[in-house]
Amino acid sequence: MKNNVRITREQIKAMHDHLSGDAFANKKPKSDLKLYYNAFTPKDIYVKYTAYSLQPDNGIESIVKVHCIQPNGSISNCADQFENLKQRMEFESNFIEVDLDANGNIVFV
Repeated sequence: MKNNVRITREQIKAMHDHLSGDAFANKKPKSDLKLYYNAFTPKDIYVKYTAYSLQPDNGIESIVKVHCIQPNGSISNCADQFENLKQRMEFESNFIEVDLDANGNIVFV
């Protein structure tokens, strides 16, 4: 399998928005915010992060989100495409971490 796909300007803008925190409606602290590429879905970029918060009953809420960034820059929740945790973990095991350099170009981490 050989893929030669270009990441679009719209995707790069959406990636930058996530990295700067502009894309988050709630202000809960995010940790482990990373960008990924998957060779099985070469046109998409993925943003994965974890958020934690304390609940009024002293419980801990933890949320792990994976968002898909399509070529047009639109963002969707990737969890919707999996029937179970096993499928999701198998898909995520093929992630390759990427980042943006100072010029807005994709680099492998």
